[in-house]
Amino acid sequence: MSQIESKKHLIYILGTFAFFLFTIADTIIKLIGDLYKDTVIFSIASFSAIIPVCIYLLYRKSLEEIKTRNYKLHIVRGILMTLTYYFIVKGIILLPLSIAYPIILSAPVLLSVLGIVILKESINLSKIISLILAMSAVFLVSGFSLSIGFNAQGVLFLVLGVVALACLDFSVRVFGKDERTVALTFYSMLFTGSVFFIFSINHFNNILLKDFLIMISAGLLDGVAMMILIYSLRRIEASFFSITHYSQIIFGIIISIFLFNHYPSSIELLGAAMIIVSGYLIYAKLKKLN
Repeated sequence: MSQIESKKHLIYILGTFAFFLFTIADTIIKLIGDLYKDTVIFSIASFSAIIPVCIYLLYRKSLEEIKTRNYKLHIVRGILMTLTYYFIVKGIILLPLSIAYPIILSAPVLLSVLGIVILKESINLSKIISLILAMSAVFLVSGFSLSIGFNAQGVLFLVLGVVALACLDFSVRVFGKDERTVALTFYSMLFTGSVFFIFSINHFNNILLKDFLIMISAGLLDGVAMMILIYSLRRIEASFFSITHYSQIIFGIIISIFLFNHYPSSIELLGAAMIIVSGYLIYAKLKKLN
């Protein structure tokens, strides 16, 4: 194995670990999601996620990485990040992780659709099959969850969150090529935390210290995971790295079983498998082209 291939494998391991941290953070918020006003939890977690970014900047002894003139982009991304965070985390709170993640991870596929329709990106058989698989999986899992009585609002929230997430990533592809990843992360989370804080005024009373620390820990895990992604994305092409996203489906299934005692049905497992295959098709095609 060449040195470059060894480096890629290490980055894949780091990426998978980052998405494991994201899954743990989602699980923590899910566990306390019914105890307090949602925007209170989201505000504390969002601000806490900035802490690892600030530590990184202090370690680097440079604020140059968050200097920007493209404030319009950060405002738009801040709005999209707020919508993404709210809808997706609310959906995760309301639904089992084994249902939520296959729906959420259709976002990269929707991003591909936006690229094809708006940017006139090339389309090939792998992309077509990938799109069909992913969308079929979303309809399959969503329809199944509604048919057996799972929270309909949760499904709606996730679908809206997927649309917002795809638009968030698309904004970087179109307008943010000259912006540093750290700056994009810092301003998005700062904006998101501020919006949630405004909607949470007068609701911060009676938060138990234990729960407050839990909210902070969820945000810190998100922040550390973001920093790992920043490190990884600087060392490997984003298109190749995206395959690590799909590890969340596996983590979600495991946590659903052992923590929430929810055993995924054959439909959920089929939907998860279809999403994973969909992502792998794109990855394999890119690897072949490169």
